[in-house]
Amino acid sequence: MMTERDIYFDATGRPYFPTGFDIRKAERIMGNYVRWFYTSRFTFAEVASLLILKGTGHDGGSSSNHLCFVLGVNGNDRATLKRWKARVHHEIR
Repeated sequence: MMTERDIYFDATGRPYFPTGFDIRKAERIMGNYVRWFYTSRFTFAEVASLLILKGTGHDGGSSSNHLCFVLGVNGNDRATLKRWKARVHHEIR
């Protein structure tokens, strides 16, 4: 079980995402990407870093991989529609 604190802060208390970050919007962006660019060779973490988190100061590996975890995909997997549809949603409390 994950708590809301687990989603936004790492073990040292540093935030994974910028202030006011909207996970639902990130989910829509990722969903739109895999629907339109289904032949892409990017991984989910690369899409998160280059498309969703770029320019926020949180576009590094920890934040992009954590965002993939929150969205229910493996950051190292290729960003395909099939893998996006098969993702696992984590229960947040």
